[in-house]
Amino acid sequence: MGSILRFYILLANTLWTAHHTCHGKLFPQRTKLTWVNGIAHLPEHMSDPTFVISTIFGGVDVDYCHNPSSMTSESDYLGFVKDGIQASTHVMGRLTPEVDSLVEHLRDALAQVGKNGRVIHIAHSQGSVITWLAAQRLKPEECKRIEIISFGGAATICTSEFPFARCINYYAVNDPILNVVPSAVRALKSGFSFGDGMQQEIIFLASRTGDPVTDHGLLNPTYLEALVWEGQRYQSLFLSPLGQMAGAAFVGPLSSTVTWFPNFAYEITRRALIAIVHIFTLLWELLQATVTRLLGKEERYDPILLKT
Repeated sequence: MGSILRFYILLANTLWTAHHTCHGKLFPQRTKLTWVNGIAHLPEHMSDPTFVISTIFGGVDVDYCHNPSSMTSESDYLGFVKDGIQASTHVMGRLTPEVDSLVEHLRDALAQVGKNGRVIHIAHSQGSVITWLAAQRLKPEECKRIEIISFGGAATICTSEFPFARCINYYAVNDPILNVVPSAVRALKSGFSFGDGMQQEIIFLASRTGDPVTDHGLLNPTYLEALVWEGQRYQSLFLSPLGQMAGAAFVGPLSSTVTWFPNFAYEITRRALIAIVHIFTLLWELLQATVTRLLGKEERYDPILLKT
């Protein structure tokens, strides 16, 4: 299944590059997607979430900033405890090399998109509190070009504290992480939403599994559903019309088959073919319009003179 998905993502990326030959509104604002993980992530654990995020956001490149783990293997419980202790010191405001790495990572992403671009940064669990600490090191003009999307964060990140372009914090209502995030608990109890105007910056999600530990996982059903919605929002705002159609062939079936049902490959094949037809139709119409303008054969309507 993994090889099939990677083939379709490669196809989506190929289709996505087609819009770069077009002009005008087909050029969207330049963006860069990044993400930082929570505890207990070994280096080999980074590729699958990165691939899924890329798929959900339309096949665009995603760079990750690895928050290293003290674990040496998946059964290293002592390393897991060390990770938890380190995360608690982050909550208390302790700066560590992980914070420095994320600051550098975000600044590199900002340099890639330029002064008019936008960085979309996804953080999960401990990665959110590391992002919160990194935000204290960023300049206001840097924050204004970054959007923060946090899932099950060990800290809430809001525009009332940092001038980010956008902040959104998702929490499952039974996520155990809420035990160490008083601001989120207050919001849950009071129904109060942080942020300016109608922008809601803390959103609580009903459990999709009934298991608190499972609900905390970024790629488990509760947060994955919100991640898919964010991917659709991203595509509607930052991908060109051609890029949106190519991405729709992949995000649609993913949102309806988040548990990787066997019909997934069939669905993305069908939708990919539909997207290809639409793309070539648009390109053909664009070519016709361009040739018409170059040859000076645009339709003209001469005024009719009425004889009196």
